[in-house]
Amino acid sequence: MYPKEYINCDQEPIHICGEVQEYGFLLGSQDSKITFYSENSLDFFSVESDFLLGKNIRVLFAEFGIDVNWDNFSDNETLAIQHISFKNEEYTLSIHTNKGFTFFEIEKVLPNHKINKEYAAIQHILRNSNEENIWKILLQEVQEIIDFDRAMIYQFLYDGSGQVIEELVKPNLESYLDLHYPESDIPAQARALYLKNPVRITSHVSGKTYPIVGIIPKEAIDLTYSVTRASSPVHIQYLKNAQVEASFSTSIIVNGELWGMVACQNSKPKHLDLQSRLLVETLTRTSANAFASYRSLETLQEYQRINLNNITLRQNLLNDESFGKALEHNIKEIMDTCDADGIIIKINNEILTAGKTPSHTDIERIIDWSRENNHSFEENMFVSNTFCRTITNLENPEISCGIIISVLGNNTSDMLIWLRKEQGQKIKWAGKPEKQTISEIKDGVEIIKFSPRKSFEVWKEYVKGTSLPWKIKEIESAKWITSVILKASHTKSSQIQDLNNQLKELNGELDSFSHTISHDLNTPLTVIKLNAQLAKKLPDQENVHKTLDNIINQVDTMSDMIRNVLELSKIKKSEIELRSVEVDSLITKLAEDSKISFESPHTDIIIQNTPEVLGDQTMVYQVFGNVIGNAVKYSSKSHQPKVKIIGEIADNVVIYKITDNGIGIDKKESKKMFKIFSRMSNAKDFNGNGVGLSIVHHLMEKMGGKISYESESGKGTTFILKFQKPNYDFLNS
Repeated sequence: MYPKEYINCDQEPIHICGEVQEYGFLLGSQDSKITFYSENSLDFFSVESDFLLGKNIRVLFAEFGIDVNWDNFSDNETLAIQHISFKNEEYTLSIHTNKGFTFFEIEKVLPNHKINKEYAAIQHILRNSNEENIWKILLQEVQEIIDFDRAMIYQFLYDGSGQVIEELVKPNLESYLDLHYPESDIPAQARALYLKNPVRITSHVSGKTYPIVGIIPKEAIDLTYSVTRASSPVHIQYLKNAQVEASFSTSIIVNGELWGMVACQNSKPKHLDLQSRLLVETLTRTSANAFASYRSLETLQEYQRINLNNITLRQNLLNDESFGKALEHNIKEIMDTCDADGIIIKINNEILTAGKTPSHTDIERIIDWSRENNHSFEENMFVSNTFCRTITNLENPEISCGIIISVLGNNTSDMLIWLRKEQGQKIKWAGKPEKQTISEIKDGVEIIKFSPRKSFEVWKEYVKGTSLPWKIKEIESAKWITSVILKASHTKSSQIQDLNNQLKELNGELDSFSHTISHDLNTPLTVIKLNAQLAKKLPDQENVHKTLDNIINQVDTMSDMIRNVLELSKIKKSEIELRSVEVDSLITKLAEDSKISFESPHTDIIIQNTPEVLGDQTMVYQVFGNVIGNAVKYSSKSHQPKVKIIGEIADNVVIYKITDNGIGIDKKESKKMFKIFSRMSNAKDFNGNGVGLSIVHHLMEKMGGKISYESESGKGTTFILKFQKPNYDFLNS
């Protein structure tokens, strides 16, 4: 027994076959010296075997009178093509460079190659095609040029297999339209080669090929970009089994991906010269680009529709107070976005479902599998249309054949799961897609190769365990929906956090209110009660009036306190419209009123520059009223009370500074400056309830402004009001 070595189709090194077809002649050079050549080149030049190797390539062409344009030269894989004459015959010379070697390939120009049809053919494709008929029109134009027995559009499917989706076939020949071909017919390495070198011809399947000889082994010669490279023995046998003697194909490349092929077959040997092959390649590239444009336009329109739906969905998710309820109310829309049969949403330890979904046990198994495997998901997403083969212990596998799993972020068990049911398919194969083997002994090892199938008779198969494949737009929609839900969830969480913060602040203010109001209202009530009791006992009318005055003053104090609390409540609830407010006369009036209110007629109030501010008229009045009133009040007991009010415009704000020479504020008490009912320790000799500055703080925030201060105990205070700036240019115009 010999040791065995298996060689599959996808392991065949088709790019280093070491042979060329009989229609072409190959010369290879390195540093201008010929290092290898195809054996038939000796007949082409009518020379002996020792004539070519080591010869300067330019000298060779010159000696035989071949006029080569050495400016039209390629130092990379792209072909440089030119026409040459030799022995009264026309040839094409194609030049390319690959892996340090320059390849010179010569082939004969055939008469009537229809190159003059190129412009008309391209115009026909561009003017008359659409997404539905473009491949039919392309085949019509291709057949005008090549006239093969059969021309097909072969599309690669998601699993590497292919299907004939369009066909032109001569009368009395069997149609291959809609037939499927297994992935092994064009294996991975062949598909990769078709992407690099899109045009291939086998002009005579049973014809002779010529080996490459040279000073380097032929296994080191990469023929990837060669135009005369021979076909692999496996492919030759495949064509013979299909009763084909000539084969021609060119790749359909859409957006850089191998989408399919124009595949043509002829029952008799037939050669297409380089010009005809390049013309078909040009038409195919034109059609592929047009198809990509049609598809891109359709995709763009579809994405615009999806995006609009997502915007609506996001708004719907935010409108519900409960995010879980929002998902429940919109779950069908989320399912339909990916054209799914069912959906499972797991979020916050709750499972929501819609459409056709499996049993609770199967749902748990799917979620557990996702949890265990999501580390290998690409961008937190897993997509399959054969998922029921991945998990083999499902109770209802037919419901979960197609699946999109989208995990809502790292380190979480929350996820969205779209489902598609099993979609049994009757597939017509071009022959039964099974491989036979052949073996040969080489160097003491039995080499076992897989042979192409011998029969292409239609073979029908019913495929189970698969769903309809997910389209790219459906996968993208799943990503978008995931993003929408994450953003909506984040927004909802932020809203809840904001509400919690507001609630904490409100609770803090209520605590402060209840404590302060119980203390501050208790004092005037006690005084009122004592004075009322005293008034009963006093016969002296003058003392009665004095006592009643005290009662009235305490009632006024309580009234001010209640009014201020109500004002603060209104600020938090009110909606405002900002506009330009003129403050010059307002400040003057408030300054004079404050001197009267706080019985400080000798206070010197200096007002300099009063630019307009952006705000609410009533709120601006309250802000200046409180701040100017405080400045007058807390400086009223100074030796020479003085208040200075200065406005200025800086960048996008209007700044007012109100400075007094009053009692000042201790730095230790800065944290409670704008809290409700907070009074400074050195303000006991002045009436007040600690609400005014809290009102100002809320008012300024409401108008998009800010209040701050600079102060030192015993040395006065400067309050700084920053308002938004009106558009003065607009106002002036």
